[in-house]
Amino acid sequence: MSEKPISTKELNHLRILNLLRLQPGISRIAIAKSARLPKATVSGLVSDLIDDDLVIEAGAGVQLAAAGRRPVKLKLNGQTRLAIGIELTGSACVAALTDLYSEPIRVIRQPMPNTSVQASIDMIIKTADDLLQGHDPTKVLGLAVGVPGPVDAERRCVIQAENIDWFDVPLASLLEERTDYPVTVVKRQQAGALGELWNGIGKGCSDLLYISIGVGIGCGIILSGRLSEGAYGVSGELGHITIVPDGEQCRCGNFGCLETVASDRAIAELAAKEVRKGRETVLFDSRTGTPGPFTSTQVIAAAKAGDRLAIDVIQQAARYLGIGIASAANLFNPSKIVLGGDVVQLGDLFLAPIREVVTRRGFPLSVNRLEIVASSLGDRAAAIGAAALVIDRFFVMASPGKIQNSA
Repeated sequence: MSEKPISTKELNHLRILNLLRLQPGISRIAIAKSARLPKATVSGLVSDLIDDDLVIEAGAGVQLAAAGRRPVKLKLNGQTRLAIGIELTGSACVAALTDLYSEPIRVIRQPMPNTSVQASIDMIIKTADDLLQGHDPTKVLGLAVGVPGPVDAERRCVIQAENIDWFDVPLASLLEERTDYPVTVVKRQQAGALGELWNGIGKGCSDLLYISIGVGIGCGIILSGRLSEGAYGVSGELGHITIVPDGEQCRCGNFGCLETVASDRAIAELAAKEVRKGRETVLFDSRTGTPGPFTSTQVIAAAKAGDRLAIDVIQQAARYLGIGIASAANLFNPSKIVLGGDVVQLGDLFLAPIREVVTRRGFPLSVNRLEIVASSLGDRAAAIGAAALVIDRFFVMASPGKIQNSA
């Protein structure tokens, strides 16, 4: 049986809620003007939302005329509803509890020693419970999980997450057997893009890319303020564009992918190759007293300490990444590209070569005003963004009846 069509009144409630999400402090008069509704109608709609504890009055605004009352500012009652976002990276579980403005209330990060499906579900459930300590669980709108691989949104299923050896896992339904919350599953880079859009350095930017550099290289795409997931959930596989024709074989089966020359794994492997050439470096295996093998974390730390070999390796990876980013900028024409991952903590040591290559290789009209910046949320981006996805869907689906029942 199909759902009852949304009424005009319900639609207007949604319009007001979305205006308040985007413009906290807007007045009834400004809402009426923006939504092109009569002032009396807006007054009644706002009263409904105040009665439902979703909207509060937040003080008087600037007086617009010599006489008359100052317009009263309105805002969402942020903590009247909550959202849980969780990211599984393959090595860690990062979780965030946020309010309706996607502001984090609590963030938890813990290692994932066991990435099996069952162990991961157990960790998600426990982490969600830990997040909610001291909070009313009936206020939770839902739970979203960012995973390291493509997602079938319709089936809410992880198609393929090689980092954790998951294939065709119906994660949402498995979680819903253990919790009362509706569950959403999303690719973690897409969640990271939403995190930066709503709560990070991408706030107010309608067209942005979020690129995560780690074991793999993935891209979350925001176009005209909306997440672009692709027809089959696999948009943003930037790490699998060919950069070096006939280069090394990638785990995807292709040769010369961006991941083979710019991922964390590639950085560690290139450092080991350079050490074997006899170059002087602080990098060595502390257990054996001999050079290598290394982790990307060791190479990043050495670069931060000024080690020339480590810097050269990092900057070579950055130049390759710049080629991939120039292609992405030409295709999507974003105003901002946000980079996440441990290597980004090196700042301009890593970012400057990327920007130089993008400027040189990108189509001028695409890159002349493009900003390439480091994530402001760090390893919290995807968890906060997953929670933002829950909130996005609330603002799309909420109606007066559903709003009351959600709590």
